[in-house]
Amino acid sequence: MINKPFRCPWHQFPDVVLHSPESTVKQHSSYSLAKSGDLDAANDLVEDTLSENALLQIQSLVGEKRPYLVSAHAVERSGVNAIPEALADEAGERLCWPVDSSIVQTNIVGHTGASGFARLARQALFSGPVEVGADYFLVDDFIGQGGTLANLRGYLEHMGGRVLGATS
Repeated sequence: MINKPFRCPWHQFPDVVLHSPESTVKQHSSYSLAKSGDLDAANDLVEDTLSENALLQIQSLVGEKRPYLVSAHAVERSGVNAIPEALADEAGERLCWPVDSSIVQTNIVGHTGASGFARLARQALFSGPVEVGADYFLVDDFIGQGGTLANLRGYLEHMGGRVLGATS
């Protein structure tokens, strides 16, 4: 089992494409249930906060490629966060891209509301099969300092995948 995150150089990695402000998402009536694992609540939240303009930005970033959308499946204090998976599923449906749900976070980091030090001290680790040479696009619910997405990207690229961008 891997117990240290992989990182890779950023080079020309694009900015993370955001769908909605964090405050809008956190004030949504379905947020708490979605964050604690309720997939129906996560689907409602995503439906209300997903941005068509963000999807157009994502499509523009990758051109004709059809990368796998891979979400940061994270165990939170209250359960498995369903928001990234719901966002990946909805974006995949709208963009006609495949979703890879076999790559999972293997540890509990408790980043929600955590300080910068806590985020650095408890970094996300990932496991699961990666298709060598395949393109991936990362999905998470929020981006704080970017550590979870950086570790997911590092894992995928270390295992032979290519990460084209990220959204939250």
